[in-house]
Amino acid sequence: MTVSDPLVSVVIPVYNSMPYLTETLQSVLAQDLERFEVIVVDDGSTDGSGEELDRFAEAEDRLVVIHQPNSGWPGAPRNRGLERARGEFVFFMDSDDTIAPHALSAMTAMARERGADVVIPRMKGVAGRGVQSLFERYPQGEIGLARAMETLSPQKLFRREPLERDGLRFPEEKVRLEDGIFVTRAYVLARTIVFCGREPLYFIALRDDGRNISSSSIDPENYVASCRRIAQILLDGVEDPERGARLVWQLFTRKGLRFYAPKRWLRMGVERKRRWVALHRAFLEDLVPVELVERASNPTDRRKAELILAGDVSGLDRLISAEEDLDHRSGVGAVARMANGVELTVSVQPQDPRRGSLIDDGVPPAWRLRAADRLHRLLRPAMGAHLGRGLSRRLADAVSTGSPRVSLLLSGRRSARRIAVPGRIAARDAAGALRYRFVLPDDLLQRFHGDRVDLSTVAEVRGLSGAPVRVALDPSAASAVAISEGVELYATGRGNASLRVAR
Repeated sequence: MTVSDPLVSVVIPVYNSMPYLTETLQSVLAQDLERFEVIVVDDGSTDGSGEELDRFAEAEDRLVVIHQPNSGWPGAPRNRGLERARGEFVFFMDSDDTIAPHALSAMTAMARERGADVVIPRMKGVAGRGVQSLFERYPQGEIGLARAMETLSPQKLFRREPLERDGLRFPEEKVRLEDGIFVTRAYVLARTIVFCGREPLYFIALRDDGRNISSSSIDPENYVASCRRIAQILLDGVEDPERGARLVWQLFTRKGLRFYAPKRWLRMGVERKRRWVALHRAFLEDLVPVELVERASNPTDRRKAELILAGDVSGLDRLISAEEDLDHRSGVGAVARMANGVELTVSVQPQDPRRGSLIDDGVPPAWRLRAADRLHRLLRPAMGAHLGRGLSRRLADAVSTGSPRVSLLLSGRRSARRIAVPGRIAARDAAGALRYRFVLPDDLLQRFHGDRVDLSTVAEVRGLSGAPVRVALDPSAASAVAISEGVELYATGRGNASLRVAR
């Protein structure tokens, strides 16, 4: 029978979604939650999706089907579904995805327990679809706005009352990131946002017909205009202006700099590159304080943003073309306790040793490496102090002038905090890899208290730098090694090095 008082309204926009639609509906109707309704809006499908919806509706009173002429974009059908929703919560789902049988019950239970207005389900990609690292690494529980902003897709559970109180709806015109505009506003309004699921609850698919909207061509003006709308929501909705500006910079590093990755940038023609640079230059000048660019922890992000601000397309070409030549592998070689901190030794070598690599350019002769390392060891007792570390770094740089630089990026899983630590080149090991030493003071590590911290390396040569690479740690070693007071080094399931910092 029809659900008279649904706890959740599941809203699904549909446009030419066969044969995926059948499994989507089956997964929703198999939920173990007792009180829910499903509102499906057929946006003018021509492939039999409408008929399939009617077939399900004949046998299932919980399913409401709305047929309408094609609107051209998902915003309008989502809004029509939201207008019909009666549940305390509304969950937006796409018509080619599936959910675990306990997904709705798990999310609503967590929302009620934590008083949350938005619940983010743990996602998993299927059929080759990738998902953000957030969905693999973030622990179940409350999530801050900075981390939540890493996922702007609509597949989330929202408490309906705040949406109605604010009159929140999806943009209905054909704009990119229309879901991100809606979700960002919901985040800013939310009292609490939680991340739900120790195992995946939502399975997001890559369609084999290539008809995911995210795979279609992107108009730069349209896309950047939407980024501006999202940025303004953050600046207007976050009380602390400095925090709001940091969130906008974070937005740019994900949604703006994605177009400066080699796989995108190197395929563009000159005019398209100039369009992106002009639009992003204006975005940065209008919305991001220059000091945030200058303080960026990732040196490659910083260099790209600086070149965008300078309008230097040829400089971007050089920097981005060099990323492949700076690709590398890195792994923890040794850990040493020192006064007021710890020292990690990390080996770095080209990803493919058979081809030439910029990482091997400018390596000083062995005697200079030995001298730099000896100097570092002599100064190690003074490195518990900031001045001691600075002196060691300057002297080491003088001895190893021209050598490849490597930074260690520490990235908190909960906090979104990122800190870069410069390395000191030490020597080559027996396998030909370069060894770098990184000093991690206790006070730096305690900035991540109560968090898990992932380790990555970034290689730099002659003003060029590459993408971050996760540092490996042999998983056959001990499950966790105490390296400092309240700090453990451990190997993840994928054999990467991470830190666990006690509260």
